[in-house]
Amino acid sequence: MSKHLRVGIAGIVLDLASADDSSQFEIEDSYVPFLTHGQPEVVLRVERSDLLDEGFGETVFDSGGSWMLCRDGRRWGIKMVSPALGSHPYQIAILEPDFASGDIYLKVHRASQELLPFPLRYPLAEVLMINLLSLGKGVLLHACGVNDHGRGLIFAGTSGAGKSTMAGLWKDEQGVTILSDDRVIVREKDGLFWAYGTPWHGDIKLSSPEAVPLDRVFVLRQGGENRAAPLEAETALTSLLVRSFPTYWNPEGMRFILDFLERMSYAAPCYNLDFLPDRSTVDFVRTVGDA
Repeated sequence: MSKHLRVGIAGIVLDLASADDSSQFEIEDSYVPFLTHGQPEVVLRVERSDLLDEGFGETVFDSGGSWMLCRDGRRWGIKMVSPALGSHPYQIAILEPDFASGDIYLKVHRASQELLPFPLRYPLAEVLMINLLSLGKGVLLHACGVNDHGRGLIFAGTSGAGKSTMAGLWKDEQGVTILSDDRVIVREKDGLFWAYGTPWHGDIKLSSPEAVPLDRVFVLRQGGENRAAPLEAETALTSLLVRSFPTYWNPEGMRFILDFLERMSYAAPCYNLDFLPDRSTVDFVRTVGDA
């Protein structure tokens, strides 16, 4: 528990401070390895509020379930909703146009007023990061990421494609770190593309704040054999776009994501991957692309 948190995800440090010195935050276990003392790039003030029923701006995107994105002038609002808590938001983040500062308002449904729910709980952190990355910083992919002895491997897949299965095949290998079994961020630094782990894991519940240079990208397709088929950059772009989190509500952000994925597709060899759910897949993947 803490009154002040700094969380580093993909080299981006988020600073969260309680508006009330008497309140402390809960911390979700998956975020503990991502706590940092680094210089913040995003500064957020957190406070409890009974005014979350108040409207904010115009809805520009509705996820159809857990969150809505709104806009009021140049500021953005992210509203978190849950059927279990009624029709009104239980949490709202109001952010400046660059998503680098803002306020998070929490409605606290508990007797204890001293302990605040973790302010970055799902889906806020992911929605915030999706928007922030689209401003020229990178892309969030629906993927399993692996650091294999300094080689960054991404296994991109839609739900049910086998990301957690793939993570399970690699997790006990010597010299291997699972960056995440469900969400991986890719950024470009000094002319190289880097894969970063995130706290947003899947069924295997493995994640790491590590970063590794991107070496290969695989689009998962469970099959009856281990087989890899090279993808042309244009086809890889389309496949990765489907497995990314694009900002449909922001044309400028969409242009950046398309350009980023295109350059990434040329920089790192991409393959369709059929695979077997056993140890043979690890050995096979390590040979893909070798002369």
